Amino acid sequence: MSDGSHDRPLGPAPKIEAAAGRVLGPALRTGLSPFEDDLYTWTPEVAEELARRLDADPDESAGESMRSPVMQALHDQLEGAPRPVVLLAAELLYIQQLPLSTVTARLKRGRVRDVLSWTENPPEIPTDLDEVLTERGPLTGGLGFNVQMREHLRWLCSFIIHWAELDSSVRDAALSDPWEFQRAARSTPGDWRAIRYSLQYLVWPGHFQPIVKHEHKTRIRDAFADLISGPSGIDELDIDQDLHRISEVLSAQLGQPVDWYRGSVANQWQRHRDDHSRRAWLVRPGRGGVGQAGQWVTQNRIALPASHLPRIPAHASRLEVSQAVEQGYPHLDYQARFQLTAELHTFLSRMSPQDVVATVADARLQLGTLTDDLGYVEDGGQQLERSVLWSEVTLDLDSLPSPLSELIGEPGTVVDLTDGLDALLSAMHPGSHSSESAIAEAPAAGAVPTLPAVTDELADGLHMPREELQEIVDTLQSRQQIVFYGPPGTGKTYLAQELARFLAGADDPSRVQLVQFHPSYAYEDFFEGYRPTLTESGQPGFALQAGPLRRQAARATSESGRDHPSFLIIDEMNRADLARVFGEMYFLLEYRDRTVLPQYSPDTSFRLPRNLFIIGTMNTADRSIAMVDAAIRRRFAFMELHPDTPPVAGVLRRHLEARDASTEPADLLEALNSEMDDSDRDLRIGPSYFMKDEATEPGGLEAIWRFDLLPLLEEHYYGRLTRAEVHERFGLAALRRKIGRA
Repeated sequence: MSDGSHDRPLGPAPKIEAAAGRVLGPALRTGLSPFEDDLYTWTPEVAEELARRLDADPDESAGESMRSPVMQALHDQLEGAPRPVVLLAAELLYIQQLPLSTVTARLKRGRVRDVLSWTENPPEIPTDLDEVLTERGPLTGGLGFNVQMREHLRWLCSFIIHWAELDSSVRDAALSDPWEFQRAARSTPGDWRAIRYSLQYLVWPGHFQPIVKHEHKTRIRDAFADLISGPSGIDELDIDQDLHRISEVLSAQLGQPVDWYRGSVANQWQRHRDDHSRRAWLVRPGRGGVGQAGQWVTQNRIALPASHLPRIPAHASRLEVSQAVEQGYPHLDYQARFQLTAELHTFLSRMSPQDVVATVADARLQLGTLTDDLGYVEDGGQQLERSVLWSEVTLDLDSLPSPLSELIGEPGTVVDLTDGLDALLSAMHPGSHSSESAIAEAPAAGAVPTLPAVTDELADGLHMPREELQEIVDTLQSRQQIVFYGPPGTGKTYLAQELARFLAGADDPSRVQLVQFHPSYAYEDFFEGYRPTLTESGQPGFALQAGPLRRQAARATSESGRDHPSFLIIDEMNRADLARVFGEMYFLLEYRDRTVLPQYSPDTSFRLPRNLFIIGTMNTADRSIAMVDAAIRRRFAFMELHPDTPPVAGVLRRHLEARDASTEPADLLEALNSEMDDSDRDLRIGPSYFMKDEATEPGGLEAIWRFDLLPLLEEHYYGRLTRAEVHERFGLAALRRKIGRA
């Protein structure tokens, strides 16, 4: 990549990629603004100021605005910002929005122009850069590229700062070698994969694919790995290099750039969807089949021509179908055989009874339900046939709801309509929700059990107000997943365990299980994965073993557990890579009535039972919850446990008074926390340190200060206070003087 010229290979969207190069080439080489000559915006100083503003909370008191909440928040954060900062925000937004396929040109342009208007004498977007915004991007960013816009811009700021800190030789290498660029981008603090993947693609479009979900990269690579003699490895670099090689092979075979999300290529790796137990399909008559769709409706069937095919069994693998197509249609070119293989494999092996089927007859969309497996018929030549129970419902092609209107326009004889399944089911079963019509692949989720009310006995035992505890239980009842977060020593884990034991009942302790996350914890540890074992012959091997989530779900759905609440407590939740640990379980945390196909057992669907409650704990002194995956934040109710606020405030004093013990520890704790500024709120100490027997024994407080609190405070204030200053300010003797007990 050179400074503004585009001597690097381009990918599937040359105009967009060339525009990105026009912006990123000079920006990464010199820091020069693409929107205003002689102004340097891509500098660490400007990026730091923009990052500081993005970290600030927007003005929530602002009145109504025509802008979206995300854009309004950005406006509030940039209020009064220097011109270079505003321009950098617009330029980064341009880069973030440019490759998207899910955002209209009007919205892309509007967002960038809106930001530019927030500075005096706003510049115009250069004509060539403006015009390319009308192009449909190759990148399916999903909802995240809208709701996480601030996070994406924040990461790009971090990248600019990090980029400037790199040695010039490292930057030069990254601008001449795509894999070196990946290493440089990946080393940016606070990695945010989606926007990083997008940036890697825009800088090196001929090498990185326009894919922003790591799961999709892995699934695509694994689906086509046979084209490159197998996968290289599991590291990001291995996967990206494999995808580059696969893309080169497929592009050469197809005679055009690969679109991973459309047509026959998409069908090869999107074998299972996590969000539906039923699928939906559009089936069109083949070439020369004018009028056939109407006959299908009359005869309750659908069919595909198969005159040249040898007999293929139902549920045949893609390889078996491909071999049959090679044998029967050697006269077709590779692209045509590839497309035919994908459609036949779908018809043979992916369609299932109870799937929704649609076809176009008499200029209307006819809807029905697949009723049985495959058959062969002789009807003017051999045909593959499947039976359909057609409904009386038809839809006007000109007024189809989204996304059906877009999906119907997809080319091909067999088209996946599953994204429009809800709309189809709503049309076929008016007044019923689609989930009520769906065929369940897993045991019924059941009803959410009613949790018992908090008793005075429980509240007294925890030394917490009953009303505050009841609020926690009510939230757990409605949300099923909560997180206790706060400084160390606030009793998060203890409260989670005691509350869960009370709510689950004392007759079966197995209804409450605790697991502790840590940095190396993975999906295979949490849900299921292969573990070393000995075979029946005594030889080493591997077996699929359930993790704590799957085991607790099994207990919850067992005959003895299905009528009772069960609990899984996840301690130190924010110490793990949550996206990696939860995997497809993210979806189930939000949709308890749906099923997923787990990656290690894709033939068996899994559902989170409604009687399984999840309680997480997060220590804010270890890692801010602001860094927690946004998907987790959306799926859990977050409840703070802090020494200064109920239900934790006053716990220690009530504990000591109940034991007729001296309240000196409570006085000392209050004095200790009052010495910390509001900016150090998350560093304040919880009461748990003083609620053990040691605290009331001779020399106990001294030991707690010496071995627990002072080392912790020294760590918290490292680089801000010397060890002597920490002891002088927070030492036991100093605090005793403050409360008059010296």
